[in-house]
Amino acid sequence: MIPRLSKSRIQSGRQCHKRLWLELKQPGTARWGGAAQARLDEGTRFGELAQDLLGGGLLIAADHLHVREALAETQAALKRPHTEIPMLFEPAFSYEDVRVRVDGFERGDRSDTLIEVKSTTSVKDEHIWDCAIQTWVARGAGRHVKKIVLAHVDNQFVYTTPGDYVGLLTQVDITSAVEALQSDIPRIVAELKEVAAGPKPAIATGNHCTTPYGCPFIEHCQSGESEPPQFPVSLLPRARALIGRLEGEGYRDLRDVPDASLPNDLFKRIAAATRDDLPFVSADFQATLAAIPYPRYFLDFETVSFVIPRWLGTRPFQALPFQFSCHKESADGAIEHSEFLDVSGGSPLSAFIDHLLDAVKEPGPILVWNRGFEASRLRELAGMFPEKSESLLEVVERMVDLLPLYRSNYYHRDMRGSWSIKAVLPTVAPELAYDDLDICGGTEAQSAYMEAIHPDTPSHRRDELRTQLLAYCERDTYAMMRLMTP
Repeated sequence: MIPRLSKSRIQSGRQCHKRLWLELKQPGTARWGGAAQARLDEGTRFGELAQDLLGGGLLIAADHLHVREALAETQAALKRPHTEIPMLFEPAFSYEDVRVRVDGFERGDRSDTLIEVKSTTSVKDEHIWDCAIQTWVARGAGRHVKKIVLAHVDNQFVYTTPGDYVGLLTQVDITSAVEALQSDIPRIVAELKEVAAGPKPAIATGNHCTTPYGCPFIEHCQSGESEPPQFPVSLLPRARALIGRLEGEGYRDLRDVPDASLPNDLFKRIAAATRDDLPFVSADFQATLAAIPYPRYFLDFETVSFVIPRWLGTRPFQALPFQFSCHKESADGAIEHSEFLDVSGGSPLSAFIDHLLDAVKEPGPILVWNRGFEASRLRELAGMFPEKSESLLEVVERMVDLLPLYRSNYYHRDMRGSWSIKAVLPTVAPELAYDDLDICGGTEAQSAYMEAIHPDTPSHRRDELRTQLLAYCERDTYAMMRLMTP
């Protein structure tokens, strides 16, 4: 049987031959996470809106499971005058056993324009390959595609009028870049057909499993490989070139790497703590933390972003805070907790600000983990709510970042090269690890929030999600308070 390829399968094969083979022969071994599905859903919504922003047209109704029907429907539409149907959405084309669906296909008197819609904020190399494959197939099917356009999100668009998204979509002519790839397509198609028809490729997991996209088969592939070393050299942070060099020299376990091969004190500290199983705590770390005055506020945000802005005054992909937790610790040991969470689906931003300013209204340092994130969110809110700008910027000035303090003064080998609060906390206070919570990370919190605000979510489920979100965010700020005594 001749293997059937598509644009997405060719792109999978370009990333990894084994991924393509598994998609065709063992699709049930794929594991997509909830966050990946949420991104797909957002992309689908953007694609549907893009059809209106492109001026509307005829949508080929047959879905991707009904290829013959889609091809027939497309051909029937193309037989009608272009003046009658100037724009097609999701037309299907087939050539050399490669089938594609095109987001937008604008017909002219003598030539066509192929339009690819992406829910990103720029043109990426993989997008050009997407368009190159589609162009090759459409031309092979007899269409005179002369111009290729990539339509993507304009991240400077601000949603100011309900229901009005004019300006959200920007179009870039990528014809010359696509033309430069056309001669490569036949060779790639022939090569991938051989892969599809042959035995499972023997390819080990590596960087290609996450570049340019995460692979849903990585767990399946890793399950068949030998156990990696307990502390691989790859846990060195932000050191891709160094890791490659060390692996090239035969080092797999960080404990075997001599200090002379490590270029800075941080890497040597990580290696020593890993080899000796002795945490590194600088001599003055405790004194540094103790010098932070009272009352101390411990603050954490949870945010969500939308491809298509939902709340007035916001931009695509803007990280919008919908929740905070704040613990206040006084010098006498008294602890107070404040929190905010709105799961109504309406904009929480104004209420978020009011509750936050009330929670930290008395003087005192505001401790956060990764100040850049919370500070950026507050600066953005200050621009959106000028009447509250001065108060928000005062909060930013009071922020003290615990992350660089820990990075400079503490390391435990179980952190495995990470200073995220999720990595640090179990090494200091294992009783506070997140594994007893239903929500254990920021990505899960975003997914839970999206489910909670969905209009079809039952009220009892919304209440359940709200309870889980509050527990998770509260753990983050309580954890910071506990980390003041490492």
